[in-house]
Amino acid sequence: MTTSHLIELPTQLILADTPLLPDSTNEVLTHAKDLGKPTSRVYISHGHPDHFAGAGLAGAPLYALPSVAAAINNGGGAIIRGALALTGHGRIEPGGLPRIGHHVAAGEERIDGARVRFERVAKAESSEQLTIGFPGDGILIAQDLVYNRVHAFLGEQHFDGWLTAIAALEGLLYATVLPGHGLPGDRGLYGAARAAVAEADGPDDLNRYLATAFPGYGGTTIQPLQNYFLYPGNR
Repeated sequence: MTTSHLIELPTQLILADTPLLPDSTNEVLTHAKDLGKPTSRVYISHGHPDHFAGAGLAGAPLYALPSVAAAINNGGGAIIRGALALTGHGRIEPGGLPRIGHHVAAGEERIDGARVRFERVAKAESSEQLTIGFPGDGILIAQDLVYNRVHAFLGEQHFDGWLTAIAALEGLLYATVLPGHGLPGDRGLYGAARAAVAEADGPDDLNRYLATAFPGYGGTTIQPLQNYFLYPGNR
């Protein structure tokens, strides 16, 4: 349910985010190897473990926003172990702890001839997030600013900021939007989910509300972690 993106350029590959579980990360890396080009860099969009846990296995330089890099470098191991314990699957591979050595700043650069636009988004699905746009190709890697048919992670509770970020995305001239979970979506999901949190009486009530409002959505296994943040009195 977490999406990694491989961008194939003329002589190299760029990878955006890696899965939580080592086996899933190795699937991505095997696909990259099959393309026959080196992976020159891995971008980490934000500090949630389902997007960076496997980055240390990629064997390529790691890039992130400065505060995201600091959080992962200082406490990433504990974050990954906690997430793996929640799933009951997987373990940190030897040498697999990510160490981010490069910072990303908002702005534009050329990589292997492609225009690449970086933007920092604060207080949305996570406290800070990186988007990666390819203006010449009309493609935006929005990651967890956009979900579709997957329950949004509401644990950080930046609802107003998230809705503002979605409205800003809609004004950008990108025809293709690549999300962090599922297929492209819109901000209607976030408004409904925000209302669900406001109306819910507690963790079980919220889970029932979301299941009723969005039948058939994936991502239900993340709800216990979400409730850990939303309802600290129930820990």
